[in-house]
Amino acid sequence: MSRYLALLFLCVFVPKGSCLKCNQCSGLPYNCIDQEQECFVNQTSCVSQSFTIVENGTVTEKTFKGCSQGLVCNETMYVDRGIRKTYMSSSCCLTDNCNTGTYYSTVPVAALNCLACIGNNQSCTLPNMTSIRCAGVQDRCMTITSLFVNGSSSNSVVKACGTGNLCDRRLEYNTGKGRLYTDITCCGKTNCNNNSIAVSVNETLNGLQCYACNETGKGECTNKITKVQCTGNMTSCMDIQGFPRGTTLMRGCCSNNVCLGLSTSLFVLQSQKLYCCKGNLCNNGVVASYFSSSLVTAERNVYLLGMALLVVIGREMLL
Repeated sequence: MSRYLALLFLCVFVPKGSCLKCNQCSGLPYNCIDQEQECFVNQTSCVSQSFTIVENGTVTEKTFKGCSQGLVCNETMYVDRGIRKTYMSSSCCLTDNCNTGTYYSTVPVAALNCLACIGNNQSCTLPNMTSIRCAGVQDRCMTITSLFVNGSSSNSVVKACGTGNLCDRRLEYNTGKGRLYTDITCCGKTNCNNNSIAVSVNETLNGLQCYACNETGKGECTNKITKVQCTGNMTSCMDIQGFPRGTTLMRGCCSNNVCLGLSTSLFVLQSQKLYCCKGNLCNNGVVASYFSSSLVTAERNVYLLGMALLVVIGREMLL
């Protein structure tokens, strides 16, 4: 006991900055909010550790970051208990705040078959679906269902193999020309994605107002910007910009999961940027204002993300 007290006192009384500093968080891999942690003197590594648990077709993921003595560094573990499979992996580094970024557990090469289809709820039924072999770390069967509402409604469905970072998401946005709602469901058994998903819609006004446009080459985001009343879970305003910076491609209301940068229904390339902000008409095209903390109208949490194109659904439906 006296040894550990001595180590604690050493870290307290040595000059500030002598101990290692690491990012600390606990939560979902795609939304683990880092906070700086000062380590004890015997904690010489920063660790990122992630768990993936698959039980009865349900996937649960957790990530932990913080200081470490190096006892669980750079390890991979797999435990199969039949109905419950657990994957764990960890990674360590040795410099201040080096354990940054999203960290997922490493899973074995996929040994899973999933149903595949691109269509809608009517066409993506068992007679029209094929079974495909998943590859690499694709250990989930996915169903991505989108509903576009603009007076009337239409739906689209994508079924395929995937990974856990997109599972169980609800994506919503409104660019003034209509509202798109996307549900993403996952399961972990062979050909288990044979279900049909009914996407629910919440069109209750939530009090937020955003600038809205959808650029098709006709100057909609230059001279024809409108305002839209946000509904349901669309509690943020978004601004998608391309090159050169300041060239707006889309504006409107969106849900928080869109701001996390994992949208399968936005046509956003790695060379483009998605900005999110909170507050009436905050998506005004002035990027510097998205990072302002002095405005008192609302909290200004900003997510600056470069997103890869995953599935082109929403933008084609809006054009």
